[in-house]
Amino acid sequence: MPDAPGRGPHRALLPLAIGAAGLAVAIGVQLVFDPFRTHIPLCVLNHLTGLECPGCGAIRSVHALLAGDVLLALRNNALITIAIPLVGIGLVTWAARRARGLRTDLMPSRTVLLVLVGFAALYAVLRNLPAFWFLAPISYVGG
Repeated sequence: MPDAPGRGPHRALLPLAIGAAGLAVAIGVQLVFDPFRTHIPLCVLNHLTGLECPGCGAIRSVHALLAGDVLLALRNNALITIAIPLVGIGLVTWAARRARGLRTDLMPSRTVLLVLVGFAALYAVLRNLPAFWFLAPISYVGG
């Protein structure tokens, strides 16, 4: 049996650094441009087909969250808006477990992965149907 990992607050640095780096990138993007005024064609699927993938509107959603507008963030990409706090909770849990010297399996179970992929696929399909227009991201570019 392998030795247990070390304990101590220094072990929490990796997950906290990952979270801080993600936040720094988001704030950097926030400071550089406004995705509601500047269009950036990042999604190949959307560019080629006009369909919205599960990630379309994510930059506008994060931008709105950082500006404190949760409703606008949900309107642009509800999936990302809901995922961000869950990822944050996961990083804090990972940091706490590492600091206490507990092992953490970062890979979710196959069932959890299948449910998440299924949910993302359903979200992608629904946001492209006219009846679910409110799931499609909005843009004020050119408006």
